[in-house]
Amino acid sequence: MKIETQVKIEKLNKKLIKVNADLDRCRTSVIQDGWQTQRHAKKSRKWDFLAQEKIKLIQEIEILETA
Repeated sequence: MKIETQVKIEKLNKKLIKVNADLDRCRTSVIQDGWQTQRHAKKSRKWDFLAQEKIKLIQEIEILETA
């Protein structure tokens, strides 16, 4: 593997770690936030966005590793 590819993979792994940490902080709780509140909706939207970002990062890492 080229050094450039390894550097890209390391950067993507760092982003992935950050996204995972954000996902852990963003878990919705009906008990804390209530049901059908703005806070719950905001956390839910953020959760969806971060989950999509995580999937993209994992796919990019796999593509670079197999290349």
